[in-house]
Amino acid sequence: MLTEQNIRDVISGTVEDFDAGSIGPSDDFLEAGLDSLDHATILLSIQEEYGLIIPDNAIDDCRSIEGILAYELKAG
Repeated sequence: MLTEQNIRDVISGTVEDFDAGSIGPSDDFLEAGLDSLDHATILLSIQEEYGLIIPDNAIDDCRSIEGILAYELKAG
């Protein structure tokens, strides 16, 4: 099961020069300064590291840390 810290670690490891601690759990990634390529890279890294597969139709639901955690619970 993913945690908020796991997602922050993925963000830190995949997005250069971005402080993952500066983003709130419900902050939209795009509004926080991450672009769509960063978003895609984060989701792919989560899939590789934690096995959570996020289909194309669920990407918009996963635009925040809370969104990713909620999707994981729903996909369960």
